Amino acid sequence: MSKTTAKAYFGPEELEPQTGSPHPVTSAEKLFEMRARETIVRSIYVQNPNHTPVFKSLDMVLSLGEKGVFQTGVRNAAPSFAGKSEAGDEFGRIIVRRGTYPAGTLPIRRVELEQACTPRRFWLSILAIYGDGFAASKDEDGLRRSTYDAFERFGTKLLLLDEIQHAGYRSHGSSAPTDVIKRFISDAQVGIGLFGNEDALTLLQSNDQLSNRLIEPCDIQPLKASDTQSSRRLTRFLARYDAALVEKELFASSTALADPRTIECMMSLSKGYLGRVVKMLQIAGRQAFLRGATSIEFCDLSHAAISWAVAQKLASHDPFRFGISMADAS
Repeated sequence: MSKTTAKAYFGPEELEPQTGSPHPVTSAEKLFEMRARETIVRSIYVQNPNHTPVFKSLDMVLSLGEKGVFQTGVRNAAPSFAGKSEAGDEFGRIIVRRGTYPAGTLPIRRVELEQACTPRRFWLSILAIYGDGFAASKDEDGLRRSTYDAFERFGTKLLLLDEIQHAGYRSHGSSAPTDVIKRFISDAQVGIGLFGNEDALTLLQSNDQLSNRLIEPCDIQPLKASDTQSSRRLTRFLARYDAALVEKELFASSTALADPRTIECMMSLSKGYLGRVVKMLQIAGRQAFLRGATSIEFCDLSHAAISWAVAQKLASHDPFRFGISMADAS
């Protein structure tokens, strides 16, 4: 921990459980109950200001596209747990709510590419989300034709390729999937979103021909700890998440999420990426539930910081217990 770390924000008594048991109960009955509860938790979506530019860019790709004539795509590169996949899924739900496309069609589809993604695996990954059980017997050209047939059959207009950094793999004597994606765009069947981590940014920027086929990027930008407006956005975000917990009868209102010190700690732990905030809230909520607590408490947030953010090396320490360093606050 940095020697510039400030004094702890919370006293030892505040980090003790205020309701429920000090330790989680993991009996079979409790875990069964948690399983049903997790479905509700995962259904919570709070409007994320980091996602708005992504929605606008995906709308632009849809607007510019004309099947068989012209299609384009957009890059969304950001660190892990920044909320890229959730942004794509929420855009799909937005499209459904708009009712722009016929009922029963699948206008937006998201596929996660496998590691060491060869061109063949690229096509197989896409066909898998359409339930094509005969894809494995086809050659690469047959896979491409089957994919385009699936787009037509299911009314797909936009394909989101997640974990696009895996498309940099090139087996001996073969082209990389990025070369296949260039052909994909030229065939003008659907628009594409290219979602991935920092490695995806390097990969796509190194391929000028592919980059020239894309509109301006919509990489998710983090909130800034030093920016007052960012702090207000995170405050509103936590308030809305808390309201969703109450609305879905998961917890009574949590005063811990409204505490200004929590805002600072969560900003530090997440580095401003709200996707990480959501992940920590899910873990803290799970801990609180297993303890039998009536709300998410400071001890649960501290648990999420240690067991997830620090364990994933997204943070160096738990700010709830040890404060925020000057480097974290910048």
